[in-house]
Amino acid sequence: MRRSSLLAAAAVAIAAFALYRATLLPGMDFGDTGSFQATVGSSLITPRDGYPLYFALGNLFLWTTKSEPAHALNLASAVQAALACGLIVLVGVELSGSIAAAVAAALLFATSYTFWSQSIIAEVYALHALFVALTLWLVLRWAERPGVGRLTLFFAAYALGFGNHLSMILLAPGFTIFLLASAPRGWRSMFAPRVLALATGCALAGALPYAWNLRAFWLLPAPPHNMFDALLRFWFDVTKVDWRETMVLQVPTAIIGDHVAMYAFDLGQQFGWIGPLLGIAGLVQLARHHWRHAVLMFTLYIANVLFAFSYNVGDTHVFYLPSHLMIALLAAPGLVFAGDLIGRRQLAAALLTAYVAVRAWHDYPALDRSHDDRPTSVLAGLTKGLDDRHAILLTDLNWQLENGLTYFAKDIRPEVAHAGMPAVILYAPTLVADNAAIDRDVMLTSRARSTLAAAYGPLFPTAPDPEVAVPSLAAMVRDLPDGTRYVLCILKPTGELKLEWDEIGRALAAATGGVRVAIPDGDYFAVAGMRGRTPTFALGSNRPFRRSVDLGGVSVEVRMESWLAADTIRRMGFGHVIAARHHTLIVERGVSFAAFDADGQPIRTAYASNIFAPQPRYLIRRRTP
Repeated sequence: MRRSSLLAAAAVAIAAFALYRATLLPGMDFGDTGSFQATVGSSLITPRDGYPLYFALGNLFLWTTKSEPAHALNLASAVQAALACGLIVLVGVELSGSIAAAVAAALLFATSYTFWSQSIIAEVYALHALFVALTLWLVLRWAERPGVGRLTLFFAAYALGFGNHLSMILLAPGFTIFLLASAPRGWRSMFAPRVLALATGCALAGALPYAWNLRAFWLLPAPPHNMFDALLRFWFDVTKVDWRETMVLQVPTAIIGDHVAMYAFDLGQQFGWIGPLLGIAGLVQLARHHWRHAVLMFTLYIANVLFAFSYNVGDTHVFYLPSHLMIALLAAPGLVFAGDLIGRRQLAAALLTAYVAVRAWHDYPALDRSHDDRPTSVLAGLTKGLDDRHAILLTDLNWQLENGLTYFAKDIRPEVAHAGMPAVILYAPTLVADNAAIDRDVMLTSRARSTLAAAYGPLFPTAPDPEVAVPSLAAMVRDLPDGTRYVLCILKPTGELKLEWDEIGRALAAATGGVRVAIPDGDYFAVAGMRGRTPTFALGSNRPFRRSVDLGGVSVEVRMESWLAADTIRRMGFGHVIAARHHTLIVERGVSFAAFDADGQPIRTAYASNIFAPQPRYLIRRRTP
């Protein structure tokens, strides 16, 4: 059975990689992804950067693939995610004793919405899932046949996992209870000097990758005074103390009910109702036959789900991933339970596999980012015509855009000179004068222009740069031919951005031929139709929804895939428009618009009040002598 399990694991890993490779983001992205892509390949990884193992493996992919850093790191996620899926098969076999059930459980997780979306971009969660599955498999193998060798492998893998993500600590309660309960000579044997020495040695070895981060302190302009000072600063940056103080266990009690509803939505998004039901059945099955395994899986699940539930961040959904993994793994013994009820274990596994295939077929267009070049397009527009011989760009952008610009100017357009306005505002007059002296223009983003004006008043007159055209939303709609299919979505924007309702009204009037469309007060709104005609579909809601509509013989699905009360960051987008099984529009907070043809191919796409909206640029006028 061991060989068959390995072959099944390899087959699932290959299938998962093929899926992720086909939908892989080809290049750069904004946010943390952009920061990772800009950092990979560097020999200097600061403690604030963290994730030394992740970057070491990223450097390996960068070296072996010889491709653009963004693509290499995206590809690394796909490989790591595929390996994680293979390991899930092995864990599922240990839990259920059934290869078919384990394969079905692994495929259930492989095609779950959030994991799939994180497996095709540069993010740390695919590698984290790999280490969660690896440590689970190793500890279960140790329990099956306890020995120093197997215990060493478990300790080593668990320690090494911290080099990727510190949330490995959430596995500690479950693993500790399981080790104590499964020790063949009683729980006291786990505190024998030999075992403690082994655990300590593995922990120290696992911490070694962070020496890379610690070393960076002495290469910075203001190095630490001594090792103690360095360690204090290291701990502050690596564990992000300043973030944890405002985010961990900081969910206001007034929105706990909303978080419960969000979690229910999230579970449905990943698995439908089948996954949680099978997870419960699996826990019952383990409790009946392997109570220690049941305690292990429940403790791992509850520790991770409670942490994510109480973590007050803008991308809570990704922190639920380890708990999703536990549900998927419990589905394996759950299938055995269900199979025993109907007297056909293989049939139960086959039915879940078919269910997974249908869900994957339906979600594939929405999760396909193989043609997503929006981040590159936004920054190409902002930096159009710039080079360091003739101009410098001063920016004050949303942090997600800033991270993307760092990568863009480093690896795509290295001739673009840029600096953050907050970093130069104190000596802005000197900077402007020095650039003027060498006949170099100073360009500004919108917020950088406002910051400069607030600090220095009329000292620096500015004018819009005619090189960068920013058409209005209405203009993007107005000149479309009558009868053109379109979808326009309005999602409540983040606090720093505001909806321009007058402009939205003009755009709607242009789309509907003057037909008035009432926009209800809610988080989500979508209108679809044919240009110049009464809309075919209009819906507003305070909860995410999915609706299908026929536009001129084209099947169109509008999918809202976020929970706006909690989500400020969604790497995959906050929703999708799928037309003729084509990923026609990734919906973001603010306004998202697409006009498309009979094949679902976008003719025109426009964004407003979000990070994908075109950015205007301004020029500081030079004073004439």
